[in-house]
Amino acid sequence: MERSVLLIDLNNFARFPTLPVGLMVAALREARWEVEVLSPLAVGVPGIPRPTRAPLWGYWDERARWWSATTKSRTVRSLRRSLDALRPHRRDTTSDRLMAAVSASLERQPKVVLISAYLMYMDAVRRICAMCAKRGIPVLLGGPAFHDSATRTEWATIDGLTAIYAGESEVGLAVALHAILEGAPAPKGLTRPGHPDGGLAPPAQDLDAAPYPDYSDFPWDRYPNRIVSMLTGRGCGWGVCKFCSDVVTVAGRSFRSRSLPNVLSELQFHREVHRTSLFCFSDLKLNSNLEMWRGLHEGMQRAVPGAKWTCAVHVGPRSDEGLSRDDLVAARQAGLVRITAGFETASPRLLSAMRKGSQPDRMAEFLANAHGAGISTRITAFTGYPGEGPEDLNLTTQFLEEHGKYVERVHLSRLSIQAGTPLNEEMRSGQLEGLGFSLIDEQPTLASIGHMNSMTTSKGYKRSISKLLRAVHSINRRPIRSDALELEGAM
Repeated sequence: MERSVLLIDLNNFARFPTLPVGLMVAALREARWEVEVLSPLAVGVPGIPRPTRAPLWGYWDERARWWSATTKSRTVRSLRRSLDALRPHRRDTTSDRLMAAVSASLERQPKVVLISAYLMYMDAVRRICAMCAKRGIPVLLGGPAFHDSATRTEWATIDGLTAIYAGESEVGLAVALHAILEGAPAPKGLTRPGHPDGGLAPPAQDLDAAPYPDYSDFPWDRYPNRIVSMLTGRGCGWGVCKFCSDVVTVAGRSFRSRSLPNVLSELQFHREVHRTSLFCFSDLKLNSNLEMWRGLHEGMQRAVPGAKWTCAVHVGPRSDEGLSRDDLVAARQAGLVRITAGFETASPRLLSAMRKGSQPDRMAEFLANAHGAGISTRITAFTGYPGEGPEDLNLTTQFLEEHGKYVERVHLSRLSIQAGTPLNEEMRSGQLEGLGFSLIDEQPTLASIGHMNSMTTSKGYKRSISKLLRAVHSINRRPIRSDALELEGAM
């Protein structure tokens, strides 16, 4: 057991194995470590579901959620947080069943325990660290959101935690293990309790050098379909939206791309190893690299005959975004059955303020072309951006009423201000106070800032929200295209 690792994946996805964990497993085994993967799904803990078709009562549920999130009542907000902590995917991650499985794995005395976690899993991490401390086993924690120094500082206070690694899983992990096990100098990205903050590990540059993810330890029989998650690159080719936290995470900093031959080779690898033809490209925006985007149109069916896949794209200001009708027809012929785009709002004024780089007319054209090509379309949107008023919400509602026939799902959320984003800095510096924003509390354990937006409490705003929620619910009640059903909920 001298080179044994217990890798605990708390990011319990219900649809497919966790990509960063697969990368870690492959990198560790390439370095000749013995790896045991503990996936909550494998021991009967339900995975995190993703929204599918909205239930009949979905409109009223969303109205209640919106009201409880925006009310001035501290009692209601506190109750909402308490109820949120009881949501199944959070409660079950600290369940006795999972902790019993962790205890059984620790009896085999691994040399080190690695935990991959989102920030909502702090209670589970505390329990695991306490169990490891009793056995004298060091614990290394990592995850995408440890990019913020205040967050690392807060999490480093957990009793029994040896260190936090803030870096991509295949970059510097072996060196980090050497540091905590043998007392070697700490590499960049390694933060240890009682020591200065270790900062961030440098971004990976040669992405082709990384091994293909090893998903062999995941419970394939418990997923509805055999979907493999892949990345063709890291970061986003646009990357300047003021609200976006994806581009500041440990893997999202700066845009980098793999080579097309390397990606096509990985597709063939997963087809043979996992006997699948279903793929979810988890890139922030797959059309960031047009050579890759169009290369997949040409090479996908040669690599995996009969492949079906889904991805996200950016509908931006470039003269060529790779999203013309011909491009989308070619993508559909290559097996693209479902596509996601960040819509956010139909207000040109707000889109400009966000630095989103898109406009409603371009989005409308894209949706019509994607629908015409036979692709199931999904868009994301959110409310509550600084300066948003009823007229902005009404523009979004009108857009959905006019173009909703081309859309099969809308994911509508409320603005969250995350650490490291330009919007976060504006909030901290008081620049948003004139737009009705006020600070409630800083939440470094969650890398976010709690805020109130007084604009959302007016009667006109509430009426407009109600109309928008109805328009979204009307779309989300529809069935999606039958050939995309296998990938529903994957993105």
